[in-house]
Amino acid sequence: MNLNEIFNELVSNLEDGLNSVINRPDIVLLNLIAFFVLVFIVKRFFWSKVTAFLAKRQEMIQEAITTAETERKHAIQIQAQASKDYEAMKEETRILKEKLTQEAYEQQEEMITAAKAEAKRRLEQAEKDIQYEIEQANEEIKESIKTIAFAAAEKIVKREIDESLHQDLIEEIIRENTR
Repeated sequence: MNLNEIFNELVSNLEDGLNSVINRPDIVLLNLIAFFVLVFIVKRFFWSKVTAFLAKRQEMIQEAITTAETERKHAIQIQAQASKDYEAMKEETRILKEKLTQEAYEQQEEMITAAKAEAKRRLEQAEKDIQYEIEQANEEIKESIKTIAFAAAEKIVKREIDESLHQDLIEEIIRENTR
């Protein structure tokens, strides 16, 4: 079926319906009575329930809108509070980081100071040890010189020799003991 055929059939049915209203007024009257009876029944038995249902439905929708608006405002407050909390935590973190950096720097300085003090103490101790070793070596040299001098004097006394031999003997004894 094409579009023209459908349109022609529709026009034909409309003409038949209009002609039946004019030709048969009793059917029109019967339809009107049925319509009014239907309106009366609906109004009498169902209209209050339908309007109550619609009013209840409208009230529920209004409550949902109000609740949604309240929740939206609450969500905005929570978001603002979370943003404030985030910024506060960010600031706390920055302050804590600065504090820890400062403490680390101070500990570093303390460690350096302690290390310098320990190095100075060890250096002083080493100097004292060196001085003690030098004194000990000097004492040993003095003892050696005393021993050499005593040995030389012993030999000089035993031989009773002249001064040139005496000088040669001292040099020989010194050479022997320094080896």
